[in-house]
Amino acid sequence: MSAATSVKEHYLTLKEVVYLLAEMFKRLPRYPWRWNEIFQAIVTMGIGSIPIISIATAFAGLVVTAEIAWHMNKTLHTVSMIPGVTGQFILRELGIAIPALLLVAKVGASLTAEVGTMKVTEQIDALKLLRIDPIDYLVFPRFIASIVSITCLIFFAITVTLLCAILISVSRFNFSVLEFINALRPFVGLDDLIGALTKGIVFGAIIPIVSCAYGFRCRGGAEGVGTATTNSVVTSTILIILFDFFLTFVFTSLFR
Repeated sequence: MSAATSVKEHYLTLKEVVYLLAEMFKRLPRYPWRWNEIFQAIVTMGIGSIPIISIATAFAGLVVTAEIAWHMNKTLHTVSMIPGVTGQFILRELGIAIPALLLVAKVGASLTAEVGTMKVTEQIDALKLLRIDPIDYLVFPRFIASIVSITCLIFFAITVTLLCAILISVSRFNFSVLEFINALRPFVGLDDLIGALTKGIVFGAIIPIVSCAYGFRCRGGAEGVGTATTNSVVTSTILIILFDFFLTFVFTSLFR
């Protein structure tokens, strides 16, 4: 594929992303929703992702707390600020970015491969012949399920990471649980929870829209499915990082 063709393909995929996003907003007020498909997708995306989210965020909490404590002790000769610094970092970034990026790799790749395979095997054309809207049938249920799943998983990840931060603070740095919580409270508040909720909704919307857009534009058999899946994961990752920066900047400006 030439550079010009690649640029054109990315441009057309971006148009597909914008189109699908507009279609999602148009369908939100329409009832009834496909609740069976939504619940099945929530089970797959949300409940099925709990083990990997738990393991990744637990170790992240342990490592980050230990590193923050080491640098704090090295420069300030005290570890009394561990709860505040660690808590803010977890609620604003670590507990949000890690589950979102893990779900890009797990959920986004799977969704692109599924839709892409349906595209190259003409199953989507068959749906259209049966007068079934592929967007209603494939995209919208996963759009709703992804937003619900990722938002819930983000708060779950924040809880797990904070518990691990408390664990290492109690076991290594002689904090008590109540002491850690009392030291944490002045540094975190409702604005951090609002920020986490907003990021969860935005990230939950990005993953299925981008994944399905690449799936719908998939060409060229098995090789095309692999290429579409790779491009989908890369694009979703970049968008999540960009929106994470933008939303962090906005909330920092609003709540400082």
